[in-house]
Amino acid sequence: SRLDAFLRGYFDHFAFQPMSSERMAAYMQENLLTPEEAQKIDIDAWIHQQGLPANAPVIKSAAFDAVDKQVASWNVGIDATALQTKGWSTQEWLHFLQALPDTITAARMNDLDRSFKLSSSGNSEILFVWLMTAIRNHYEPAFPALDHFLTSQGRRKFVAPLYAELAKTTWGKAMAMGIYARARPTYHPVTAGTVDKTLN
Repeated sequence: SRLDAFLRGYFDHFAFQPMSSERMAAYMQENLLTPEEAQKIDIDAWIHQQGLPANAPVIKSAAFDAVDKQVASWNVGIDATALQTKGWSTQEWLHFLQALPDTITAARMNDLDRSFKLSSSGNSEILFVWLMTAIRNHYEPAFPALDHFLTSQGRRKFVAPLYAELAKTTWGKAMAMGIYARARPTYHPVTAGTVDKTLN
């Protein structure tokens, strides 16, 4: 495609050279876009203005729309076992979990956990989002999984937000300190430094 050829040429042309926004825009206008296309796209808005430009495409996902319908059903009281989740990808599960209400009763948390085995998920991305939800809702049945997660791997993208969420409450801070005392020696120094600041 035109874009593939442009990108290949761009990387070949500028290999091992510094780059600026202005230089990139000039190269695009010379080698990729017609003057009409450049005007229609409004390169200046994309590069120099805040936020997304008004002409940014709106992406609609049929898969996420279907997930949203399942969230809506669960929110009105449908049991988790009745939801249509077969064949969901990691992204669909993450979308589902992130769309749940901020406050969920213990019984409804248990419904999700029992139905989908979320506390024992082998997928770190899904488990992370579930554990964040469990902390926010003080869902104690997930706390052994939280302890294991924080002491068995040390990826900062996971552990730092979990400790930060725990640190928001008195009970959570106490739990975080107990777990961190055991886990800290196994963490990378950068991760430990981040959590040190979070927990003071």
